[in-house]
Amino acid sequence: MPDHQTIRIQETDVFVRRSGEGKGQSVIFLHGMRFSSLNWEELGTLDLLADKGFDAIAVDLPGYGQSPRADDIAIEDVLPLIIEALGVEKPVIVAPSFSGTYALPVVSEHPSDFSGFVAPAPLGIPENAGALKGTSLPFLIIWGDDDPIVPEENAHVLDSVLADSHVVILPGGGHPTYINQTETFHRHLVRFLEKL
Repeated sequence: MPDHQTIRIQETDVFVRRSGEGKGQSVIFLHGMRFSSLNWEELGTLDLLADKGFDAIAVDLPGYGQSPRADDIAIEDVLPLIIEALGVEKPVIVAPSFSGTYALPVVSEHPSDFSGFVAPAPLGIPENAGALKGTSLPFLIIWGDDDPIVPEENAHVLDSVLADSHVVILPGGGHPTYINQTETFHRHLVRFLEKL
Protein backbone atom coordinates (compact mmCIF):
# COMPACT_ATOMS: atom_id res chain seq x y z
CA MET A 1 0.00 0.00 0.00
CA PRO A 2 1.34 3.46 -0.84
CA ASP A 3 2.18 5.89 1.95
CA HIS A 4 -0.01 9.00 2.13
CA GLN A 5 1.75 12.28 2.85
CA THR A 6 1.42 16.01 2.36
CA ILE A 7 4.03 18.30 0.84
CA ARG A 8 4.01 22.09 0.93
CA ILE A 9 4.26 24.30 -2.17
CA GLN A 10 4.30 27.97 -1.25
CA GLU A 11 1.34 28.29 1.15
CA THR A 12 -0.56 25.25 -0.14
CA ASP A 13 -0.62 21.60 0.90
CA VAL A 14 -0.41 18.98 -1.87
CA PHE A 15 -1.60 15.45 -1.13
CA VAL A 16 0.74 12.67 -2.27
CA ARG A 17 0.57 8.87 -2.50
CA ARG A 18 4.01 7.26 -2.68
CA SER A 19 5.24 3.70 -3.02
CA GLY A 20 8.89 2.67 -3.13
CA GLU A 21 10.35 5.87 -1.69
CA GLY A 22 14.12 5.89 -1.58
CA LYS A 23 14.39 3.25 -4.31
CA GLY A 24 15.31 3.92 -7.92
CA GLN A 25 14.08 6.31 -10.61
CA SER A 26 11.26 8.59 -9.43
CA VAL A 27 8.08 8.53 -11.52
CA ILE A 28 5.52 11.27 -10.84
CA PHE A 29 1.91 10.59 -11.86
CA LEU A 30 -0.44 13.49 -12.54
CA HIS A 31 -4.14 13.03 -13.34
CA GLY A 32 -7.01 14.09 -15.57
CA MET A 33 -9.68 16.63 -14.67
CA ARG A 34 -12.22 14.10 -13.34
CA PHE A 35 -9.59 12.02 -11.60
CA SER A 36 -7.02 12.19 -8.79
CA SER A 37 -4.03 10.35 -7.35
CA LEU A 38 -6.47 7.76 -6.00
CA ASN A 39 -6.82 6.24 -9.49
CA TRP A 40 -3.14 5.31 -9.61
CA GLU A 41 -3.41 3.66 -6.19
CA GLU A 42 -6.59 1.76 -7.05
CA LEU A 43 -5.20 0.56 -10.40
CA GLY A 44 -2.19 -0.87 -8.58
CA THR A 45 0.21 1.26 -10.63
CA LEU A 46 2.15 2.65 -7.65
CA ASP A 47 2.73 -0.71 -5.98
CA LEU A 48 3.54 -2.35 -9.32
CA LEU A 49 6.31 0.18 -9.99
CA ALA A 50 7.61 -0.04 -6.41
CA ASP A 51 7.88 -3.81 -6.85
CA LYS A 52 9.94 -3.17 -10.01
CA GLY A 53 12.34 -0.92 -8.08
CA PHE A 54 10.90 2.52 -8.85
CA ASP A 55 9.91 5.42 -6.58
CA ALA A 56 6.28 5.86 -7.67
CA ILE A 57 4.57 9.11 -6.67
CA ALA A 58 1.01 10.23 -7.46
CA VAL A 59 -0.04 13.78 -6.58
CA ASP A 60 -3.37 15.54 -6.31
CA LEU A 61 -2.95 18.76 -8.28
CA PRO A 62 -4.14 21.88 -6.40
CA GLY A 63 -7.94 21.98 -6.31
CA TYR A 64 -8.33 18.25 -7.02
CA GLY A 65 -8.61 15.17 -4.83
CA GLN A 66 -7.37 16.05 -1.35
CA SER A 67 -5.33 19.13 -2.34
CA PRO A 68 -6.89 22.57 -1.74
CA ARG A 69 -6.92 25.18 -4.48
CA ALA A 70 -3.88 27.39 -5.02
CA ASP A 71 -5.15 30.25 -7.16
CA ASP A 72 -2.03 32.34 -6.51
CA ILE A 73 0.32 29.78 -8.11
CA ALA A 74 0.70 29.97 -11.90
CA ILE A 75 -0.09 26.70 -13.66
CA GLU A 76 3.44 26.44 -15.13
CA ASP A 77 4.96 26.76 -11.64
CA VAL A 78 2.95 23.94 -10.02
CA LEU A 79 4.99 20.98 -11.30
CA PRO A 80 8.45 22.51 -10.60
CA LEU A 81 7.31 23.40 -7.06
CA ILE A 82 6.00 19.85 -6.50
CA ILE A 83 9.28 18.32 -7.75
CA GLU A 84 11.28 20.64 -5.50
CA ALA A 85 9.12 19.84 -2.46
CA LEU A 86 9.44 16.10 -3.13
CA GLY A 87 13.22 16.43 -3.33
CA VAL A 88 13.55 14.15 -6.37
CA GLU A 89 16.10 14.40 -9.18
CA LYS A 90 15.21 14.13 -12.87
CA PRO A 91 11.83 12.38 -12.50
CA VAL A 92 9.82 10.73 -15.23
CA ILE A 93 6.46 12.51 -15.60
CA VAL A 94 3.21 10.71 -16.45
CA ALA A 95 0.73 13.38 -17.57
CA PRO A 96 -2.64 12.18 -18.87
CA SER A 97 -5.33 14.40 -20.32
CA PHE A 98 -5.68 17.84 -18.72
CA SER A 99 -2.49 17.47 -16.66
CA GLY A 100 -0.60 17.89 -19.92
CA THR A 101 -1.27 21.61 -19.55
CA TYR A 102 0.77 21.52 -16.32
CA ALA A 103 3.59 19.33 -17.61
CA LEU A 104 4.22 19.94 -21.32
CA PRO A 105 5.22 23.64 -21.00
CA VAL A 106 7.69 22.75 -18.21
CA VAL A 107 9.19 19.79 -20.06
CA SER A 108 9.48 21.75 -23.31
CA GLU A 109 11.37 24.55 -21.52
CA HIS A 110 13.60 22.37 -19.30
CA PRO A 111 13.86 18.90 -20.87
CA SER A 112 17.19 18.17 -19.17
CA ASP A 113 15.45 18.35 -15.76
CA PHE A 114 13.60 15.11 -16.57
CA SER A 115 14.45 11.49 -17.41
CA GLY A 116 11.38 10.71 -19.51
CA PHE A 117 7.78 11.60 -20.25
CA VAL A 118 4.73 9.36 -20.55
CA ALA A 119 1.94 11.00 -22.56
CA PRO A 120 -1.44 9.22 -22.24
CA ALA A 121 -3.47 11.57 -24.47
CA PRO A 122 -2.39 14.83 -22.79
CA LEU A 123 -3.91 18.20 -23.59
CA GLY A 124 -1.61 20.98 -24.77
CA ILE A 125 0.21 19.24 -27.62
CA PRO A 126 -0.60 21.73 -30.41
CA GLU A 127 0.40 24.64 -28.11
CA ASN A 128 3.72 23.06 -27.12
CA ALA A 129 4.76 21.08 -30.20
CA GLY A 130 6.92 23.91 -31.55
CA ALA A 131 8.84 24.28 -28.28
CA LEU A 132 9.33 20.49 -28.08
CA LYS A 133 10.80 20.23 -31.59
CA GLY A 134 14.02 18.23 -31.56
CA THR A 135 13.82 17.39 -27.85
CA SER A 136 15.81 14.23 -27.16
CA LEU A 137 13.94 13.43 -23.92
CA PRO A 138 12.45 9.92 -24.28
CA PHE A 139 8.66 9.98 -24.70
CA LEU A 140 6.11 7.16 -24.51
CA ILE A 141 2.99 8.36 -26.34
CA ILE A 142 0.00 6.15 -25.58
CA TRP A 143 -3.49 6.66 -26.99
CA GLY A 144 -6.82 4.98 -27.55
CA ASP A 145 -7.79 4.80 -31.22
CA ASP A 146 -11.33 5.90 -30.29
CA ASP A 147 -10.47 8.79 -27.94
CA PRO A 148 -13.46 11.17 -28.08
CA ILE A 149 -11.67 13.99 -26.21
CA VAL A 150 -8.14 14.33 -27.60
CA PRO A 151 -7.88 13.19 -31.24
CA GLU A 152 -5.35 10.48 -32.13
CA GLU A 153 -3.73 12.83 -34.67
CA ASN A 154 -2.23 14.68 -31.68
CA ALA A 155 -0.19 11.55 -30.89
CA HIS A 156 1.38 11.73 -34.34
CA VAL A 157 1.92 15.50 -34.10
CA LEU A 158 3.86 14.96 -30.87
CA ASP A 159 5.79 12.01 -32.30
CA SER A 160 6.77 14.01 -35.39
CA VAL A 161 8.58 16.75 -33.42
CA LEU A 162 10.48 14.50 -30.98
CA ALA A 163 13.87 12.85 -31.44
CA ASP A 164 13.19 9.87 -29.15
CA SER A 165 9.58 8.75 -28.98
CA HIS A 166 7.54 5.56 -29.12
CA VAL A 167 3.83 5.61 -30.04
CA VAL A 168 1.36 2.99 -28.84
CA ILE A 169 -2.22 3.14 -30.16
CA LEU A 170 -4.57 0.88 -28.18
CA PRO A 171 -7.65 -0.39 -30.06
CA GLY A 172 -10.74 0.53 -28.08
CA GLY A 173 -8.65 2.34 -25.45
CA GLY A 174 -10.96 5.33 -25.12
CA HIS A 175 -9.60 8.47 -23.48
CA PRO A 176 -8.24 7.16 -20.13
CA THR A 177 -6.40 4.17 -21.65
CA TYR A 178 -4.77 3.45 -18.30
CA ILE A 179 -8.23 2.76 -16.82
CA ASN A 180 -9.83 1.07 -19.84
CA GLN A 181 -6.82 -1.14 -20.63
CA THR A 182 -4.81 -1.10 -17.42
CA GLU A 183 -2.83 -4.28 -17.94
CA THR A 184 -1.68 -3.28 -21.43
CA PHE A 185 -0.89 0.25 -20.23
CA HIS A 186 1.17 -1.14 -17.34
CA ARG A 187 3.12 -3.42 -19.67
CA HIS A 188 4.12 -0.56 -21.99
CA LEU A 189 4.85 1.75 -19.03
CA VAL A 190 7.18 -0.72 -17.31
CA ARG A 191 8.96 -1.55 -20.57
CA PHE A 192 9.53 2.15 -21.26
CA LEU A 193 10.81 2.85 -17.72
CA GLU A 194 13.14 -0.14 -17.68
CA LYS A 195 14.75 1.04 -20.96
CA LEU A 196 15.62 4.51 -19.63
